[in-house]
Amino acid sequence: MGNIVRIDSNANLPADPSAPGEYCVTPFHGDDEKFIAGVWSADPTSVDFDSYPVDEVCVVLTGKITLTEVGKAPEVFTSGDAFGLKKGTALNWTQDPDTRKIFVILES
Repeated sequence: MGNIVRIDSNANLPADPSAPGEYCVTPFHGDDEKFIAGVWSADPTSVDFDSYPVDEVCVVLTGKITLTEVGKAPEVFTSGDAFGLKKGTALNWTQDPDTRKIFVILES
């Protein structure tokens, strides 16, 4: 892999064996192996997180993602929207069918 890596927003997304119902390709890995980026999709779902597991920046390509932080009004993100999510945030994550995003994650 070179130093410039194309992240194809239309890439075929294989099933993620470690996360049933999720589909992902991760073509970019930084020098720090915990810094990754790629394209993600999942079956429609609603998930509550007591503590979001990573720091993440997302750009919604298609569909809709609704994030509801505990005690706050829902934030709705659709095609072209970008958002950042801090590790440890308590929230509900809901996505519609055919939602696809580009993600950048720093796992710690």
